[in-house]
Amino acid sequence: MKPCIVIVGLDQIFLDEVVQGLTGENKISDNNRIEWTIDTKYYTADVHLCPINTKILVEESVANLAQVIILLIDPSQINSRTKLDSWLPFLSVLNECETKLLVTRNMDALSNTISKMDVKQWCTQHEYELLELEKTTTSETDDEDDENSHQYISWDSCFSFSFSF
Repeated sequence: MKPCIVIVGLDQIFLDEVVQGLTGENKISDNNRIEWTIDTKYYTADVHLCPINTKILVEESVANLAQVIILLIDPSQINSRTKLDSWLPFLSVLNECETKLLVTRNMDALSNTISKMDVKQWCTQHEYELLELEKTTTSETDDEDDENSHQYISWDSCFSFSFSF
């Protein structure tokens, strides 16, 4: 059986954009496993992408094969933190995933809805890495904080494709 990458979209539009950017699939539905080949400079791997956007218990077959969980957070949503926390009970079966990522478009856009520090603390508390798709500004404090706790990884460096939001 192929390993699974579970992608949880707190916002359907963001989930659709990410999955479509990765696979070219236009129609996405919950519990729909999408076959995807990750092809990088260093390796090739066949996996199932498992997009989820409704609060359902993750199927046991998916949970057993899940190696990566990706939470997509839309910084423009006022209740981003509440939505994030509300998903935790449904994702508890995925706590043993090797890689857990919290993905946002741009941390600077979060400043009006949720603080950067709050997001970083949430990531530390729940053992997620923060992945920012677009980093626009840098301050000395941000760089210092990032070196100590979280990495900014470009989406393109993770996978061999390019698309923009």
